[in-house]
Amino acid sequence: MKKRSKYRPRVIFQNPLEFVLSGFKPVRDLPGIYIDVQIKNRAALEQIRKGDATKEDIDMLIGAFNITEALAIMGKGSDWLDEIQQGQDALLELSRRGVANGMRFIMTAKQWKALKLVMDLHEEQLAHATVYNIEKAHDFVQKVMAQGKARAIVQIQKEIA
Repeated sequence: MKKRSKYRPRVIFQNPLEFVLSGFKPVRDLPGIYIDVQIKNRAALEQIRKGDATKEDIDMLIGAFNITEALAIMGKGSDWLDEIQQGQDALLELSRRGVANGMRFIMTAKQWKALKLVMDLHEEQLAHATVYNIEKAHDFVQKVMAQGKARAIVQIQKEIA
């Protein structure tokens, strides 16, 4: 067999200046992305409020809360870290109880208050964050998960079966 080449072509940007400058734009200035993210997050929160949540809704909130915590650690809302932790604890308890109840995610009023506060904070952070900030927060979350430091919130189907 012929040896596989190690050469991998680089990505060539058509407009490198635009690529760099796009990182400095606030997320709220991107036409469809900001509104789309807000709608998806609020829809997931509404499904949980109604008691009709699915695993995808829980995953959506987990992702939003992780980005919220990462942005707070990076300095955007660092005075809210305690409230973010309470919201994540409420989501952890909600999801574990939901898995134990056959994928029925029903929350308490205290959990609703914590979840709503963190979601409001997340939307405020998105309004003031740049694309670069969001990318750095996402990289931070991925790094923490790869290191095994993140709490496993939902292990679906394995616990049920």
